Amino acid sequence: MNITVLYVGSSLLAPLKNAEREINRAYKLNLRVAAYNFGGPLTESQWQDVEQDLSKSNLVFVIHVIEAENGARLINVLERFRSVHKAVVVINCMPDLMRRTRMGSLDVASLAGDRSNKRKSKTVTTLTAAGSWMGRQARGHREQKKANNHSHYTKLIDRLPGILKFIPTAGALTDAKHYLNLFCYFLQPTPANVQSMLLYALKHYSGDKQLQTIKVRIPQPEKMPSVAIYHPDSPNLFESFAAYRQWYRGSLETDETIGLLLMRPQVISKTTKHYDALIHAIEAEGMSVIPALATLMDNREAVSRFFIEPTIKNQKSKIKNRVSQIVSLTGFSFVGGPAMNDSEAAAKFL
Repeated sequence: MNITVLYVGSSLLAPLKNAEREINRAYKLNLRVAAYNFGGPLTESQWQDVEQDLSKSNLVFVIHVIEAENGARLINVLERFRSVHKAVVVINCMPDLMRRTRMGSLDVASLAGDRSNKRKSKTVTTLTAAGSWMGRQARGHREQKKANNHSHYTKLIDRLPGILKFIPTAGALTDAKHYLNLFCYFLQPTPANVQSMLLYALKHYSGDKQLQTIKVRIPQPEKMPSVAIYHPDSPNLFESFAAYRQWYRGSLETDETIGLLLMRPQVISKTTKHYDALIHAIEAEGMSVIPALATLMDNREAVSRFFIEPTIKNQKSKIKNRVSQIVSLTGFSFVGGPAMNDSEAAAKFL
């Protein structure tokens, strides 16, 4: 049994390998998960490895691939091995890749061209809204419509599991619901959710008789906050600055405190050794730190919630900084115009 996962970043590698090991231990599937980082150009040797794995993969996941050259070449390879793949699950990618999603009776490319069936058309709209937020960002919709795309995404994280309850499990929308269930696991990429995502796809699309005949328990997605404060010495995330301040041992005086912007997937997937080392190194120098999770390419909510403190003086709004400086470890700069009143003041840090 073979799964190939093509994604951008490094946060999924450890959870994927852990999922491979645990699924094999529990179900004796002889599963192999091949993972490739599509965050930059691949050498010809790397492309040969990708093509070799895709040539024998039962299931394929493509996640966050928005770079045109990699995307175009990958599309050609997916088409070449179309008959081999039992399902291709594409999430948060460029539009041409999104149309390569195929799961059972769900073929997004075919549905997108069929305007005669309103129910099918609505299905495509739902899948596109859920599955290609980052793709729309990359195509230049950063005026945020102007400034609402990020809030829509964070609302999607919170609301999608509830919406799924109203989509029928049987009938024409079955495979669309399976896609959205997989998307729910992806939105919260904890090690347990990554394992459940792979097992869910294997159960419904691998064709493995063992998985179809035995009871496979797949937990509901673990839920994690979209924006929060992380610290390696705490077992929990902090959803408010007040809770973090109460727990934190340092002073958190503004001129002695550094704000860190961290990538949410790395923290959620527990791929945090690099973050942990930096946080402890800053504290060893006698400074305090507020490490905040940033969601995808937008830092504004994290900055507004944790790094500045609105106060009222003479009945006029005044912004008070909680940190002396911000260090972004996300790889992205500040995106778009102010999403909320406080963000314009906070943007000067970035």
